[in-house]
Amino acid sequence: MGLTPVDLVEAHPWQRVAFTTYALSLSFFEAVILDALVRGAGRAQALVLADIDGVRASISEQGAHFVGKDYEVEPVAVTNGVFHPKVSVFISVDECHVLVGSGNLTFSGWGGNCEVLEHLHAGFAADAIADTADFFEQVSGNTRVRHGAAAHCSEIAASLRRSVRGRSGNGDVRLLHNLDRSIAEQVAASAADLGGAQRLVAAAPFWDSGAAVDRLCDSLNLQEVFVHSHAHGCVTGSAGNNWPRCAKKSVHPVRVRVMDTRDEAARLLHAKAFELRCKRGRLLISGSANVSAAALDAGRNVEACVMRIQRERSISWSYVEAEPPDPTSDLGTELEGGEKKVGVLRAIVDGEEVTGQVLTPGVSGRVSVYHLANTGPAFLATTKLAPDGAFTITAPNLEAWAMRGGRLVIRVQDRRERRAEGFVSVASYADITRRAGLVGRHLFALIAGDETPADVAAILSWFYEDPHRLAPSDADSIRGGGEGKMDDDSDRLVTIAALSGKYAALAATNIHSTTAHRNWSRFIGHILAAFRDPRGPLEDKSTGRATEDDNELRKDRTQLRVDKPAITRSFNFFAKLFDVLTRDGASVRNTLTAFDLTQYVCDRLRPELGQAKEWLDKLIRLLVKSDVPLDRRDDIAAAVLVALGVKPDIGRCRWARSCLLRLGVNFGTAPPTADGVRGFEAVLLQQTTFTELWTRLAALRTFPEQVSAYRQALARNSHQR
Repeated sequence: MGLTPVDLVEAHPWQRVAFTTYALSLSFFEAVILDALVRGAGRAQALVLADIDGVRASISEQGAHFVGKDYEVEPVAVTNGVFHPKVSVFISVDECHVLVGSGNLTFSGWGGNCEVLEHLHAGFAADAIADTADFFEQVSGNTRVRHGAAAHCSEIAASLRRSVRGRSGNGDVRLLHNLDRSIAEQVAASAADLGGAQRLVAAAPFWDSGAAVDRLCDSLNLQEVFVHSHAHGCVTGSAGNNWPRCAKKSVHPVRVRVMDTRDEAARLLHAKAFELRCKRGRLLISGSANVSAAALDAGRNVEACVMRIQRERSISWSYVEAEPPDPTSDLGTELEGGEKKVGVLRAIVDGEEVTGQVLTPGVSGRVSVYHLANTGPAFLATTKLAPDGAFTITAPNLEAWAMRGGRLVIRVQDRRERRAEGFVSVASYADITRRAGLVGRHLFALIAGDETPADVAAILSWFYEDPHRLAPSDADSIRGGGEGKMDDDSDRLVTIAALSGKYAALAATNIHSTTAHRNWSRFIGHILAAFRDPRGPLEDKSTGRATEDDNELRKDRTQLRVDKPAITRSFNFFAKLFDVLTRDGASVRNTLTAFDLTQYVCDRLRPELGQAKEWLDKLIRLLVKSDVPLDRRDDIAAAVLVALGVKPDIGRCRWARSCLLRLGVNFGTAPPTADGVRGFEAVLLQQTTFTELWTRLAALRTFPEQVSAYRQALARNSHQR
């Protein structure tokens, strides 16, 4: 069996990957292509440029989990047509490969249908690679094509041109597109260069009534065309015919042997291919273009094909006579039941700000914006669409939700209940994955709440290797220092006159560096928030059940830990990291970080009671001597009650009251809740409730309080005398 497109995807650590398609299946993309990219150790985020119809259909796929993060989907709207090319680009420092074919980015397009595919490499198809660069440049700036990936397309074009720099081609392999000139016109010109066409054989699943094939034959001075009638039939679509039944030229149904798949799987025809035999050679054209006016004329669909020019007479396609297929009805473009089409939008979330644009018409004016969560639409904000459909809203929790996993889709709806929906890309994701490297997948698993003991071990090891990672906004904080001074130029005043030449480039670099720094700081914030989020014990993979916190299982905790090396490694790395964060002179921020980490370890890994109590006692001892922020004092107070609840004797009660007094609590109010210390509470078995402890502590007096009361009483008595 020969190499498949998936083999190419996973064959190299690609640095830039892009796909164009009409139909789109994100469950296919993630299960097959994204998985292959990961196996190939590529680090580049993939870009998918898809027609708005393809994006609209893919929004309902629940199997898409990484869109907007591990890869970008950019909807493309085309005036008076659709975005129909099927081009795949794979670029690294030393390699450049381009695939051009008929198959969409779907399970059927990459293996289910009968398709055609051209594999281009800079070594033998430099001209076609340069043509592909021109195609992406045209996609970037053509006024008929609307999307938000102009910068990406320009970068792809530049990378393609670099890959063929210094290489020369002989013009025998070219890529044709119709963004500036019709494909029919380009084919006719090439046929004329070979002395004129003598025979046309065509295969395609979709035709118009026959007008397109008539015009193509006229441009080639031909009076007949031989059309492949596929043994297993053609794919069906929402518009078009499966045969040029009203053509004025002679249409001969044939079965082209090279496409005769009767001995293989019953694949439906979706391939688009032409053979033009000329006086001095032949042309082979294949790609996305059907034989219709929308595909072959200018100003309609966006198409891409590869044309191979053979300048000497060689073997031609052979065929046998066949019968034309049975007619299929034109399904039209309207949805059944008069259902209104939902529009398509694109959006990006950057911190708390969401910017987007409605690409399809029908939504205008004042709109409401919703997050389409699994539980139903969740209202985000109201805003007003600009004339071009652009909008901006503030959504404080949307980025955090995206980081926790799952796809992110929003809906814009106006007062007439007209809607547009689309995926939201996370702007910070690329910076985060680039900086996190291999540990990134472990960190994202932690944020999503589906981490394993191996993930925990990798994360704690990573933080122990460089504890500064826990506080990116202040590199000195892990050393126990105070607030650090910014050492970049993000706060420096720059005059307008200075924004030129080298300084402008430096300023742009600094802006990107500052943005990347902020993205990383927010990401670490999400990680720290995950440490504070009570989730229960990790699943015990060796027994198939959760490591529950019942007494019987706790008795056998040592044996379980021996059976799970990842948990043992986690405890070892945590113990070392705990010592670093709580050493003498540690800042309150470091100690609070240790507090959250310790609670996480207790919650997820369930250490021995004695070890957890030792960690918590040390944390309380350090924190009550520190200036704990007001928003964390209830958590520390609750931790004191948890530590007390293990053994609430009179000595421990006096200790607990002393700690709480140093925190400034008011015993006349209700006790703090246990929400912020569920992890500690899960390991440290409680003998009584917070309310009972609080009542007991309110009535108790510490020895210093008693001494103070005696002194006050003596002073009053002395004064009365």
